[in-house]
Amino acid sequence: MVPIRHVMRSLPLLAAVLGDAYGVEVVIGGDLAHTDGKAIHLPTLPLEGDATVLALARGLLDHEAAHIRETDFEALRHWSSTPFAHHIWNSLEDWRVEQQLADRFPGCRQNLRWLIEHYFTGTGTADRAGDQNPALSILNAILLTVRAWDAPGVQANRDAKIKEVNQAFPGLWAQIQAVLEEARGACRSTQDAIRLAEAIVALVQEEHRRQQRSGESQEHEQEHGDAAVGQRQLKPEADRTEGKEDRGQLAGDRQTEPDACAGVSAGELMNDAPASGCVTTAAKDSLAELLEAAAPTDWPQHLGERLAQSLGEHPIESSDQGLTVARLGSKMAKALEAAERKACLQASVALRTRLYRLLQASRLVRSQPGRHGKFDPKRLHGLAVGDARVFLKLGQKAVINTAVHILLDSSGSMSGAPIKLASQACYAVATALERIKGINVAVSAFPAGTAHDGVTVAPLIKHGEKVHAELDILAEGYTPLAQALWWVLQQMVLLKEDRKLVVIVTDGEPDSVPATHTVLRTAEALGLEVYGIGIQSESVRSLLPRSSVNVKSLSDLPEAMFSLLYNALAQRPAGGRP
Repeated sequence: MVPIRHVMRSLPLLAAVLGDAYGVEVVIGGDLAHTDGKAIHLPTLPLEGDATVLALARGLLDHEAAHIRETDFEALRHWSSTPFAHHIWNSLEDWRVEQQLADRFPGCRQNLRWLIEHYFTGTGTADRAGDQNPALSILNAILLTVRAWDAPGVQANRDAKIKEVNQAFPGLWAQIQAVLEEARGACRSTQDAIRLAEAIVALVQEEHRRQQRSGESQEHEQEHGDAAVGQRQLKPEADRTEGKEDRGQLAGDRQTEPDACAGVSAGELMNDAPASGCVTTAAKDSLAELLEAAAPTDWPQHLGERLAQSLGEHPIESSDQGLTVARLGSKMAKALEAAERKACLQASVALRTRLYRLLQASRLVRSQPGRHGKFDPKRLHGLAVGDARVFLKLGQKAVINTAVHILLDSSGSMSGAPIKLASQACYAVATALERIKGINVAVSAFPAGTAHDGVTVAPLIKHGEKVHAELDILAEGYTPLAQALWWVLQQMVLLKEDRKLVVIVTDGEPDSVPATHTVLRTAEALGLEVYGIGIQSESVRSLLPRSSVNVKSLSDLPEAMFSLLYNALAQRPAGGRP
């Protein structure tokens, strides 16, 4: 069984695959998990995380991708909602978008069900709100009812919360339940979720108004009773005696009014079902506070909130222990000068002629005639002369089917002559490889700015683009090689080529050597090959001792690069690890 830490190291690649399938951007790095409606942000995660952390990260990708794909954020921006209404909408919308995603990508349905049961089935998982605030049991009951539609294990917690609602607000839940049943069959858009949430809010508001009318009626009866007592005090003793009896009867009548529950605690009310229509003062007050709340306060958490909180509970002690991926950035580049391009092309021709036979991958093709295999009607004529080879069998044909990504270090230490040489080396190698049929080459630079811009990488030539000479860039910033390599691996894992090579062009050590070794081990496990070109420096050998060379001038490049690839490809190392 593969150790879980190895699986965690491939999380960026999993994120790349899911992001590509879902059509969303996934960013790994930072302190919080969230989405801005365009990209999903995962926090920096520990390399030594357990299986639960991986499942939570995968679940957050599924959940937030569903919102980015399916939620109409424009309709949401135009909706003037209260926090109470928005919370109900969120419960309905979460379920709706997850269903839409699961219909398109059935594999995520099991992930989402696991998450729902993980958060909403355990004892105490649904008790974040509602015990001390009766009105919040309404939100809990709605949330758990919706979640129980896909996870039967949630039903016990759901039933407990529905009981609390029935005890605190008799008659209300039956009306809410009717709207929820409609939502289950007719909630097909964000607008539908808004409409249904507003319908539930209207029911709760009507319950609140009913309680207010009931309270006013009681106050009126109290005032009327007090006035009657005052009048009777002026009557003879016999009349006062009769008045006492009347007041006794009036007091008895009031025992059936809601205020008769005023002396019952919320806890007692939850355990003993009250008489029909009986609502405590605490329940009345909590309902008013819920409807008028300006912001959620200890309200039940939805799935996305719980996921973000859980992923944020795994602090990273140092950058060497964290998993972060560089973000896409941009970098100003201008064309190499004519003399530089001429020198690069000369080096390119020399390199290309020597590399052609080395960069080949074997592919099975139906090309050779034989006595078994796939029937070939074009060879039927051979039967007339006794040639029974009328089938095509699998044979091997040497073809080149390779993706190469050149990663250029443009940190501050590369300023001056090193970055000039490195840019020319990238152009020479890229030009040589592009002219070999079957090679898909790309060039990227890191960082794409200063430390203030965050960890970034900038594509200079993308896979599938024609190689150009606009590679003259400035060197500035630090050396986040590990984060940039993760980004490159994300691009490579999506490519269709059988063989994938990464060439690092750098002059020194990365900011985090341990984090870089982690990425290299992941590349090796995945079968990606990583090579290094040291620009006037031997430092790259500490990372890639068996698959790196040092180049002091452009004229050294053809021989050095050929020697590197010849030795490496002849032994077929995957990543050049020591």
